[in-house]
Amino acid sequence: LEPGDTFRDCARCPEMAVVPAGSFKMGSHEGLKRELPITTITFAKPFAVGRYEVTFNEWDACHDAGGCKKRPFDRGWGRGNRPVIDILHGEVGEYTAWLSKLTGKHYRLPSESEWEYAARAGTTTEYWWGDDIGQGRANCRKCGTEWSGVKSAPVGSFDENPWKLYDVAGNVLEYVADCWADSLAGIPTDGSPRVVPGCKNYTVRGGAWYYLPKVSRSASRARNDARVFSYFIGFRVVRDIADGEEAPPPVASAFPETAPERVPALKRQLPRQTEEPRRRIR
Repeated sequence: LEPGDTFRDCARCPEMAVVPAGSFKMGSHEGLKRELPITTITFAKPFAVGRYEVTFNEWDACHDAGGCKKRPFDRGWGRGNRPVIDILHGEVGEYTAWLSKLTGKHYRLPSESEWEYAARAGTTTEYWWGDDIGQGRANCRKCGTEWSGVKSAPVGSFDENPWKLYDVAGNVLEYVADCWADSLAGIPTDGSPRVVPGCKNYTVRGGAWYYLPKVSRSASRARNDARVFSYFIGFRVVRDIADGEEAPPPVASAFPETAPERVPALKRQLPRQTEEPRRRIR
């Protein structure tokens, strides 16, 4: 497996892209103090990242096989290839454990630094395509799409970044493995996660349909209470790659493609939320 390769370990598994070993400067001077200090992170080995946020199709396969206990609510937006939502950080481990057992490979959540490295894909701008969000580039509030401020979009509805990853800006915020910290001070520089026993707040990255464009910046960081799930939080997975590992044979997805749904502009009304109050990003 080489950087730039894409693969799928099984028909029900997420499609993955291999990102290269290397270094980058994590953080930004353009956001909040939580994005500082700028820290150089070095990855000694390549690793594979899910090209898309994990979908309802993929989660439901785990549920149907008995690996994931919960069948999360889709808010009436449809399941299929929309990103799975309304799951707790602690429940993600059921999915990654099931994938790991199914494939014999080690799947997990990305660390916060792995997430930003992959999202930036070698770029240094605020978004991977530049410093301006523009219109129609991502699913976030006031971003000019049929889903903006309304609900999640089917994964892959926008362009991929240079490392073949979709939706790293907007759509749903994504859990990472790191316990929340108020700054980047002390973050491991080898790309490993910041782990705290009994962590009560985890980091989420990437912005969402619910939030304004600044939250979708590559360096933007936010926290989420470990006891709370949300209709704007999902996740993508990472898989470790062994030295000299060969690419698996091509495998077609078990799930049919779903055409993106078109939402009339006049119906842009936020759905009712019951599990938690509407809240500003923290």
